[in-house]
Amino acid sequence: MKIIYIKLTDEEYKELEERAKKEGYVLINDYIKSVLLSGSPTITTNNINVNDLVAQISSRLERKVQDLINPFTAQIEDLKRKIAEVVERIDEIEAKVEGQSSKEKEEQKPIQTQKKPAYEQSKKEGEKKTAIEILNQQGALFESELRLKNADAFFNKLEREGARIIYTEKERIALSQEFFNKFLEKLKEIKTPDPAEAESKLDQKEAKLFKRLVSEGLIIFDGETKSWKPLF
Repeated sequence: MKIIYIKLTDEEYKELEERAKKEGYVLINDYIKSVLLSGSPTITTNNINVNDLVAQISSRLERKVQDLINPFTAQIEDLKRKIAEVVERIDEIEAKVEGQSSKEKEEQKPIQTQKKPAYEQSKKEGEKKTAIEILNQQGALFESELRLKNADAFFNKLEREGARIIYTEKERIALSQEFFNKFLEKLKEIKTPDPAEAESKLDQKEAKLFKRLVSEGLIIFDGETKSWKPLF
């Protein structure tokens, strides 16, 4: 073991002793050895974990930013809803204007003395069916096959009026409640796991819906019940 002797004045020794205490050393020898070997005094953090401190600051900043963003997010969603309602009202007004215009044109035609058939007399000129009436008549409407000015407003209105809306990755599918219930009942009766064979047991529109939902993974064959099971 080698021994190094250092001559210090009383003031220098006192200063060295204070530094050792600040750095957490009980013995001055240990402190001097640490300084000599490391090349610089050891920096302590007074038992504060820097990583924990950074994590706490980051968490607070994240919460603060989220608190600032949340009100604007709610306002944007509310604005989108109001815009959809306005577009829906505009579509209704356009339909009424078109109907009124057709009716006025019909009234301007010369009065015919020949009596019209009963079915023509009962028909209202320019009258359009509502979206829910069309859905109830057809059973199912596929978004990809419709030309809509505002698809969100259209499907939101159908949903409010009792339609069943199925959301897939590519489109939305609207089903009347009667068609939906009938479709589910038929699925329970199909016991074959072969999709092609299962389609053959459905009518054209039901088979089309079945094929679309199977491709999207929204209908699977349940091995326990031996029937097709919807996942929506």
